[in-house]
Amino acid sequence: MRIKLKELCGSKCVALDDGQKVYQQLFPELREKRTVELDFSGVDLVFSPFLMGALGKLLDHFEKETVMQRVSLCHISEEHLRSVNDFLDRADQRASEASDVETMRDLFEEDELGDI
Repeated sequence: MRIKLKELCGSKCVALDDGQKVYQQLFPELREKRTVELDFSGVDLVFSPFLMGALGKLLDHFEKETVMQRVSLCHISEEHLRSVNDFLDRADQRASEASDVETMRDLFEEDELGDI
């Protein structure tokens, strides 16, 4: 499957709502273990709210590596690719930090250190 971002969202992929439109098409495909091409032809701007709606929500359901393997970015400029990669790295880091905090909380509760 190929999603042409310019047709779906216009040349400015900036809004969370537009990202959610992309997510709604991506999620069922990834759930079925299919690869999707995101076509950036004609896209002038890519902002974080759009990426949060499109890709950030996928990270709630799939590992970063899975998303990167199954979502193929085509006709993407170096600048937009850098934005996407930076976004995914930050989102993955936040998820890792949240997991670390939860693990520490569980350890403290098991040792009853959390009650001090």
